[in-house]
Amino acid sequence: MSDNPHKPKLVFIGEPFDGRVYELTLERTGVGRGDHNALVIHAPSVSLTHCEILVHGPEVIVRDLGSANGTFVNGTRLQNQQAQLKSGQLVGFGPVEARLELAVAADDATAKTITAVLAHRQVLRDHLRELNHPERADPSMTLDDGSHSSRPERTSMLPKVPQRRKSVATTTPPVARSQPRRGSKRMAMVIAAALASGLVVLLWWWWWWRN
Repeated sequence: MSDNPHKPKLVFIGEPFDGRVYELTLERTGVGRGDHNALVIHAPSVSLTHCEILVHGPEVIVRDLGSANGTFVNGTRLQNQQAQLKSGQLVGFGPVEARLELAVAADDATAKTITAVLAHRQVLRDHLRELNHPERADPSMTLDDGSHSSRPERTSMLPKVPQRRKSVATTTPPVARSQPRRGSKRMAMVIAAALASGLVVLLWWWWWWRN
């Protein structure tokens, strides 16, 4: 935790967190729904690991970490990108919005002129050290929208316009041909036997008539 004379802070606007204030006292502040973040926002539209905020003096950088519903700076979505957040601008964690406020330091003219790129590199080095030696962060603030009695396990995606799917042609299976009945075969045998008997009688009658 560093003593920043500019004292940057986030002032949440809109329901359900309207008026809540979070001071950015850390050089790197993780934001998300998971308890491993420094700023925990219990809202279904916020990802477990949503984004991070990097602070060095008056410079505040917001970097998206692949959130489902997006991280916004003044209405512009960051997709796995980062952008500088200036005093008075809005940052959105999905639909949850906050305004950045910076206090004007008296010795601002003599402050160190370190660029955002150098500050970002320094924070990245600190982040790599944290990955090698992970420590659970104690949340400085936890915001809960009160919509769920238990913490949600998944991020609720914002509704999108459904796309029509191409209809798949279905083929009707061929109808099996009915097999001939056994009765028709028996009928043919009976007719053949009757014809044979008639032929025998006819031959006998002709022989008797000749003799």
